Amino acid sequence: MLKKKNKQLIKMTLPTVTVREISDATQDNTLCPSTKRVVEGLLNDYMDLQYGKETPYTTGKQVVPSGASLEDVEKAAADESAPKKFNDIFTTIEKTAKSGDLTPLSKNDGTWDPKLTPVLVLITPNP
Repeated sequence: MLKKKNKQLIKMTLPTVTVREISDATQDNTLCPSTKRVVEGLLNDYMDLQYGKETPYTTGKQVVPSGASLEDVEKAAADESAPKKFNDIFTTIEKTAKSGDLTPLSKNDGTWDPKLTPVLVLITPNP
């Protein structure tokens, strides 16, 4: 995806985790409660997307995962017990939420219904 900045086009890459990684993280009891809420919300939102369910996440009206708050996302981004790739995802969600820009940054690779327009899709199918 490309983002315009100072009349230059800059390619942005979004951090991602696989369904297996996010699913495993929901079972990780070493994560703080806020991080757990964010991880569980990410997985639930991704499953809604896969099943074509219209929700605030899948229709691009929110980026904070379901069942979590912006405060949870902020705490998760600072949670040193979470793997770096998860911290990168939490930071991306936090920055996007705080910016207020809900322009979709994730391109539909054909894995979800084209009528849905999520802002961030940070989970990928298992290899």
